[in-house]
Amino acid sequence: MFKVLIVDDESIIRKGLRNAVNWKQFDCDVCGEASDGMEGYKLISQLYPDIVITDIKMPEVDGLTMIREIKNVIPQSKVIIMTGYRDFEYAQEAIKLGAFDYLLKPTKIEELNSVIKRAVKELKFQKDRDAEFGKFKKIFEQNIPILREKLLYNIMYEISTNDTEIGANLEILDIDIGKFALIIAENESESKADSKTEQYNKHLYQFGIINSFDEVFSDKFRVVSISLDNNLIAFIVEPLGETTECFEDISSKCTYLQEIVQNCFGFTITLAVSEEGTGPLQLPEKLRECQEALEHKFYIGNNSVIFYKDLDSFFKYDDYSILEKNQKILIEGIKAGNLIAVKSKLDEIFSYVTDAAEKIGMEYLRNFYWNTISSINNIRISISVADNDKKIDPKRDIGSLYNLIQKCESIKDLNELMEEISVSVASKVNSFNNRSIKLILRKAIDYLKEHYNEQVTLNEVARNIYVSTYYISRMFKKELGKNFVDYLNEIRIEKAKELLKDVQYKAYEIAEMVGIPDAHYFSKLFKKYVGVTPTEYRELQNSN
Repeated sequence: MFKVLIVDDESIIRKGLRNAVNWKQFDCDVCGEASDGMEGYKLISQLYPDIVITDIKMPEVDGLTMIREIKNVIPQSKVIIMTGYRDFEYAQEAIKLGAFDYLLKPTKIEELNSVIKRAVKELKFQKDRDAEFGKFKKIFEQNIPILREKLLYNIMYEISTNDTEIGANLEILDIDIGKFALIIAENESESKADSKTEQYNKHLYQFGIINSFDEVFSDKFRVVSISLDNNLIAFIVEPLGETTECFEDISSKCTYLQEIVQNCFGFTITLAVSEEGTGPLQLPEKLRECQEALEHKFYIGNNSVIFYKDLDSFFKYDDYSILEKNQKILIEGIKAGNLIAVKSKLDEIFSYVTDAAEKIGMEYLRNFYWNTISSINNIRISISVADNDKKIDPKRDIGSLYNLIQKCESIKDLNELMEEISVSVASKVNSFNNRSIKLILRKAIDYLKEHYNEQVTLNEVARNIYVSTYYISRMFKKELGKNFVDYLNEIRIEKAKELLKDVQYKAYEIAEMVGIPDAHYFSKLFKKYVGVTPTEYRELQNSN
């Protein structure tokens, strides 16, 4: 039931409102009455009514002041003003303050019922919406641990790459990562890949490792776990106290964890520990450090604790995965002929290379540019073949490119060369694609001009020119600025206009001749496109 409060300084009005309306039919109940705004406000604070029916001019506190207070206490309530004051400014101010409706006394019961009915309808809608929202909120809150793990997994493996979006999702899920180390535990228990029992045991083992890890580390670290697969679990460990002191404890805690796992579960785990990181955006880098550390288990053996910082004596591959990732995106942009994306990605590559040039070294950069430019050149050769360009000599091209790269004496020279080649090839792809679109569209238009007098459909056109209906529909809209049906109708109407000049044909015959068997619809369509009916058009032509 919805609660209704009546506020009016005239007792006869209050009594009339209580008795004249069949409140039960609206699922309402009058919960209280007040003779002025002050008393009304007190009752509002106590009863929290859903609907308030009030006058504007009352002793102590007027209705407008009370509306302000009501909206502060119960924003969703419906305030119905019922007053004898016909001043438009009162009504305007009341609506501005959030009144649901404004009725003038004397009010017809039908009008009052109508307003109450609308108010109840909105209240029910709000109630249902709040219930749905509450249900979704509960489901969301129940799934927060899973959503947190999924988000961190996506950040770690660079599935999510948009920094703004990542930041927003971290805030929504209340994830705040400061200084941390990443530890990956590799489960070394032996199992048969096709054994369901063993796979089930793997999940139990993971659960045991996570619980044991929390038990060992939680006194000095805040721990977040992410399952990477059946054998690998990542742990983000953030120190609760002094950073240096806490990180020094990691080695002893890892050894103790290994003892617990071996004694409790009967198998060993190897732990890889990254160097210190700051913030969630460093997770991909720390994951690569742990992965590289685990690769050295081959030398150190199972049941080890391998710190990335201890790998200095081993061969270390310089990781420029950011460059390689951007290279891949650049190549995809060139393949698509997307000049905007290509120029944007070139700017990112050039900026990164300029900032990290000394660290990377000129030799690596020459190789990077050579590999990138060679890949772009392969696209150029492919597009030239598709475009029937017979002047291609791949061997000569490769030699020329190599010489051009070798002649570059600075990063600026390399950047200019790659930009020139990237933009040139992307432009060729773009030009080829636009010609292809126009060719496909031309085929569609030719088909319509040949078959306009039949019951032709978009599906039929698409089938005959070997593309999807969605594709050809988009092309009509994008290239011609009109949809398929409008274009077909225009062809039919233009043909009808020609035929109407010949008086031997009746309008209904012309309708059939242009593929519109319904004469009435033809006349209506003709007027829509030409502005006059077929008969009027014929008369105009004959009068000239």
